[in-house]
Amino acid sequence: MDVPRSRAPVAERGERKLVSVLFADLAGYTALAASMDAEEVYRFLRPQLHALQRIAETFGGTVPQIMGDGFMAVFGVPIVHEDDAERAVRAALAVRDHVRELNAGSEGLPFPEVHAGVNSGEVMVAPSDEPAGFTVIGDTVNTASRLADLAPGGRVLVDERTRARTSGAIRYGPRYTRQAKGKPDLATYEAVGVRSARPATRQGRTPTRAFVDRADVMHRLRDETLATEREARSRVLVVTGEPGLGKSRAAAEFRKRLRRGSVLAGRCVPFGPQHPLHAMGSASPAWTEGPWSGR
Repeated sequence: MDVPRSRAPVAERGERKLVSVLFADLAGYTALAASMDAEEVYRFLRPQLHALQRIAETFGGTVPQIMGDGFMAVFGVPIVHEDDAERAVRAALAVRDHVRELNAGSEGLPFPEVHAGVNSGEVMVAPSDEPAGFTVIGDTVNTASRLADLAPGGRVLVDERTRARTSGAIRYGPRYTRQAKGKPDLATYEAVGVRSARPATRQGRTPTRAFVDRADVMHRLRDETLATEREARSRVLVVTGEPGLGKSRAAAEFRKRLRRGSVLAGRCVPFGPQHPLHAMGSASPAWTEGPWSGR
């Protein structure tokens, strides 16, 4: 799936933008800092904090600032992606999992767990002297910070808008209304994990309109499939086009019309740690658990 993105410079006078903001903090930092020398705390935390920052950046986030015990990442400035909210939540989950894996393989002092919050909404983006070149201001930023404060160690909380935009790709717990400073009735959802397979339609919606004007594509796919079966040799078909033209919908419709054979679906993700065999790997559960397993 093509994910539209665009890079826009930050206006000199500032401008309003829709973004997703991730706050990630370390649970128990205050107690840790009180029990160790300041230089020891710095040497212990700094390398992994930078590692967590880099994880957020692999998902397309920009980190305008690192605090003593965490960082803030912005998704949607300066590069805008159609799926910025999903990227932010995936980044938060990846940061959480990184710390879990780090502690599982360590016999020394455990690294503090991360508690994170993701909020999506409008902010004011203004130029600054920070390395990122900009700063973001607004209630969206404050709410993301409040969500991180509310999240226990090892948990990720998001707001209603973020959940609505990402529910097709992320698994969530039930809705809870929580009390936060300046937010008496804050609706929150815990991001539990990434779904094993993303729905073919964006945001998990089921198509309601009829599938029309793709007869040429359907005929070509049918003919190539029949030829593959008849000749007993492999073929690779690539369906290309601008974002929004219906490539994913065409593939889904073709799968529905297949009368014989089975389909393994894998996907390449445009963010996170990349691997050349990711598409095959994402299809492997269906291969080992489906009718091909020989069970």
